Amino acid sequence: MKVDDVAAKKWKRASDEKKTELNGMINRIIKRAFDKSGEDFHQFLDRVGKEAEANGLTEDILNKLLSEE
Repeated sequence: MKVDDVAAKKWKRASDEKKTELNGMINRIIKRAFDKSGEDFHQFLDRVGKEAEANGLTEDILNKLLSEE
């Protein structure tokens, strides 16, 4: 998976606990994405965003997690 330079730097500084937490969220999103078929990319992104938010991962929380050292 590719990420931008800012995200990569924040990931390197993140604690093991934060990395584990984010890995779990990302793994669940990816697994669900491949369980569904026939949707276009934009539908996929909308669905993943709604699922992430329903599971407590808002954009604000994600930014906070990534900004913590």
